[in-house]
Amino acid sequence: MQTKSPFLPARFHSLTLTVTAVLCGVVLGGTGGCDKPKQAAEPAAESPAVQPPSADGTAASPRPEIAQPPSIAPPPMQPAPGTAPPPMVAPQTAAAPPSMAPNMAPQARMAPPNAAAPQTMAAPQTMAAPQTMAAPRDRVAAADEPIPPTGARSGPMTYPAGTVRDAGAGYATVQVFYATDRERDALSLSAYEIGGQDQIFMVLAGIAIVMLVLAAFQGLRSRTVSSAAAVSLAGVCGAAAAALLFSGQANIEKHGVTYTENRGVLSRGVCQVTVPNSHRRGQVERPSLLRFEVHEDQTKHIVLTEATELDADDFHQRLAATVAQSPAEDLLVFIHGYNVDFQSAVRRTAQIAVDLPFEGVPVCYSWPSQGSLLGYSIDENNVGWTVSHLKQFLTELAQHSGAKSINVVAHSMGNRAMTSALHQMQLSRPGQSAPLFDRVVLAAPDVDADHFRRDLAPALMRIADQVTLYASSDDAALQVSKQVHGYPRAGDGGQNIVVVPGVETIDVSGIDLTLLGHSYYGDNESMLRELYEVIRARLPAPQRNQLISRRLEGHVYWQLAQQTGLGGGAHR
Repeated sequence: MQTKSPFLPARFHSLTLTVTAVLCGVVLGGTGGCDKPKQAAEPAAESPAVQPPSADGTAASPRPEIAQPPSIAPPPMQPAPGTAPPPMVAPQTAAAPPSMAPNMAPQARMAPPNAAAPQTMAAPQTMAAPQTMAAPRDRVAAADEPIPPTGARSGPMTYPAGTVRDAGAGYATVQVFYATDRERDALSLSAYEIGGQDQIFMVLAGIAIVMLVLAAFQGLRSRTVSSAAAVSLAGVCGAAAAALLFSGQANIEKHGVTYTENRGVLSRGVCQVTVPNSHRRGQVERPSLLRFEVHEDQTKHIVLTEATELDADDFHQRLAATVAQSPAEDLLVFIHGYNVDFQSAVRRTAQIAVDLPFEGVPVCYSWPSQGSLLGYSIDENNVGWTVSHLKQFLTELAQHSGAKSINVVAHSMGNRAMTSALHQMQLSRPGQSAPLFDRVVLAAPDVDADHFRRDLAPALMRIADQVTLYASSDDAALQVSKQVHGYPRAGDGGQNIVVVPGVETIDVSGIDLTLLGHSYYGDNESMLRELYEVIRARLPAPQRNQLISRRLEGHVYWQLAQQTGLGGGAHR
């Protein structure tokens, strides 16, 4: 059989390659959620005992500098075993993270001896000679070291408020509050232990069926070699599909509700998401057939294990209590874009909160996106429909959460709902009212550029302390949106970049080398570091050490320097 394969018809070879490419694309693109890992019952049993240390541990490490330096302390311990760790572990500038954070990065950039001396003495042993280079290096490393820039994490880590950590389990359980106006699914979350693999199963089963039809067609034409090859491929795909169903039930214990792509009523609740200790920054780890994974494993993947719906009063009470436990009493609200289902939105929220790292309370707002590439027009309708619900929810957070700082991050089409909701909120407020929100971030906004300049930006600048817009000329998704709508998008880079006085526009072209270049907000190392300086360090653009100033028609915007390491000082 193998000796005859080179003589297969060219069309069959082409079809086989196409089918293989489709299968690989689905696998590489990640599934919405195949569900089965290990050790689900353990967290439920140990949560009561672990929860108090979690809260204390979170409060005791308000800044990333406190959590990580122990992992880099061994080298300094040889020259100064008794004195080196204290400057790194408790520089006291971290004692009040949000209020002091804005002062830390400028000290590092200016690199005067009085600002960088403690950390320069403690950490950069390999960079000891060039002291002028060591100070910026220390500052950037201090902001990011709770999560190493690449590879698996090591040493103490910083987590959002309410996180439960158990070193023996191999993962941490992150608490994500949510609001959604999706329709509640008739199936519970536990029913998705296998149902989450539907995408892979359907693709494999579909390929098997196509190959069987092709085999029959080739058999009728007396092409036995082609027919046999098609039958073989159908058998492989069919076996793989069957393995997904019969390879054993998931060990993870999942509880609670989940939601569909249809419109519903505004609901609120809290989710538990496990993040493995081996988590790599910028990734939402999911099972992949390329790694021979068909089920979830909490020690390898980010897993949504519980979603509990709450009434409004219970939700706000639990949220306010968790906010009060956080070091800075702040919130991070994430609003997803097009082609995202509920579970994926919650997992992404947890990943961003862990990767910044953010020590406040993460909140996910999920509107009824179809979670499908073909659902763009429906998503456009639904993102407009959700505005009133999002406005209501953001107003509730401002009034009842007790947070001293509310930060809002929206991606892609989600920016349409966010900007419209904030615009309506601002119109209903007295003209001189203080801003309700701290940082508002528009990542790759799929919003009409002219509408943003004229109507939305002025309202955002009055309702938020700082507005930051990220744009890219490499964003293929927004280029398609521009063709569909006929006008530039606010997230376009290059000649169409949107520069509005009072809004910090950051050109991030060149940092995302993926096919679409649209998910840099959560996947790219430099971008996560930049978001940390915006949200956690609360720095304006001139003081953020990865930015290069640019000018367009007399206005200033910024470019994110392309770099692979931790070095700073690429600006100006």
